[in-house]
Amino acid sequence: MGVYKKILVAIDTSEDSWYTLEEAVKVIRNKDTWAVVLTVAPQFRGDLGLVFNDIHARILKPYENLLAKAQEYFNKERILSKFLLEEGDPYEKIVDIAYSENCDLIILGKRRSNFQRFLLGSTTARVIGYSPVDVLVIPARSKVSWGRMLVAIDQSSYSEKAFSKALKLGKFYNSELYLLSVIDLPFEAITEAPELYETLGEKLKPYLQDLQNQAFSQGIQAKIFIKEGDPAEEIIKFSQEKEIEIIVMGSYGKTGLKRLLMGSVTEKVISLSEKPVLVVKS
Repeated sequence: MGVYKKILVAIDTSEDSWYTLEEAVKVIRNKDTWAVVLTVAPQFRGDLGLVFNDIHARILKPYENLLAKAQEYFNKERILSKFLLEEGDPYEKIVDIAYSENCDLIILGKRRSNFQRFLLGSTTARVIGYSPVDVLVIPARSKVSWGRMLVAIDQSSYSEKAFSKALKLGKFYNSELYLLSVIDLPFEAITEAPELYETLGEKLKPYLQDLQNQAFSQGIQAKIFIKEGDPAEEIIKFSQEKEIEIIVMGSYGKTGLKRLLMGSVTEKVISLSEKPVLVVKS
């Protein structure tokens, strides 16, 4: 039985989104795992009558066709699944359905874009901020694989949750864990005390070794690394150098605007990463 029991996959009518669905099947294709496939059409508000009904039907048609195609695909893959078409704000509907269907993972795609920054107002950012469960973000044309898993560690309770989930996933998928901490110091501090990096690194090492030993005790291979610099940039650079297949991180969002901020490091990594990113919420 897989780590996740009921997975919500949110799709739209774009080509990239269908690719996300195909990759999501790799995560879902486990015994006793259910899938809920959701697409959200824009809500049309117009005058009542025949004209409205005709326009409304035309708006819904591409989404209905999409779900029919998805249903045919999932039936072929013999995956237990449910298909839903909603109207309204995508992020609200995705989060609402995750609650009502008791899902324990949401899978979203990230479209190809020339913009590096991840817009806080985007559907993906809002879903991550408000989701009660983990969110897996799959960049366009990336592959979902669990062999080499990077876990970002910053000694917070959020990263400890991420590590705990990585242990479960690592045991299930026989993964190798790469536990990475990044020391980020202000320029002024480095100027005044250049030895700080070494001092903090020595204090950090026993903490990482304890996590490594926890992994070893469960039969999971784990390596520890300490880097210096901008955390998000170092995480991305490290993932490229080590040919990491998936990045696992915690989320800092709690209430109000903080739900949207997620933690600037998580936000930036999702924005820049060409590999799937699992944001652990529960």
